[in-house]
Amino acid sequence: MTDPQHPTMRPYGEATQPMHGYSGAPAEPRTLSIVSLVLGLASIFIGGSILVPIAGIVVGVMARKREPAGRTMALWGIWLSVAMLVLWALLWIVAGGLILAAIGLAGASV
Repeated sequence: MTDPQHPTMRPYGEATQPMHGYSGAPAEPRTLSIVSLVLGLASIFIGGSILVPIAGIVVGVMARKREPAGRTMALWGIWLSVAMLVLWALLWIVAGGLILAAIGLAGASV
């Protein structure tokens, strides 16, 4: 039962014209940005590893150049990786200093 006054309307206000699909642009790839962020987060939990933060920095720099849509994720991945690399380097330096101090104290008492 269509309304004779409005031939394009069906009962309950249903339109007779087909719905058009979404015709937006395809999403830009963000794979490298996501990998950089994941490596930055992983470097927090993988203690003492130097390779994971370095890989996060390298992939993050590549992502910033190639994927403008994922710049924020890449930047977070870079900063997390740099922060953890510096933190672990400081911890290794302090631990090495403590070990050398302990060796020096042990040798001085003999």
